[in-house]
Amino acid sequence: MRKRPENDIQRAIVKYIEAVLPHGIVMAIPNASRRTKSGRPMNAAPGLMPGAPDLVVALPKGRVVWFEVKAPKGRVSTNQIYLHGKLTSLNHVCAVVRSIEDVQRTFDVLGIETREIRNYGNYQKRVEPCDGSETEGTDE
Repeated sequence: MRKRPENDIQRAIVKYIEAVLPHGIVMAIPNASRRTKSGRPMNAAPGLMPGAPDLVVALPKGRVVWFEVKAPKGRVSTNQIYLHGKLTSLNHVCAVVRSIEDVQRTFDVLGIETREIRNYGNYQKRVEPCDGSETEGTDE
């Protein structure tokens, strides 16, 4: 059986978000489907989109953050780059995360308050957006 490290990372991220954002909702998007021998999706439902981010976090005041969960060496696919670019063009936040620490940095850069108290000191925080570029923020 094939190991799926992204599943373990995603499970940990979901537990983390549920613990630190009681005022938000985190949902997984079932965008992967099993395939028949001919390559056709077995459980494809209307509305499933190739490249959809793995998680969506709904926050108060209409804020939404989309997370693409990747293994440490995982790559963002062409479909993901395309769809995440469309989300970004609609002023949605979409970030690639490989750990809980990446989620923490994303929340920090966006100014999303969590239950945690973290002291990062004075350093550059980086978030890897879905388009492969980097977004920076600094502590003041």
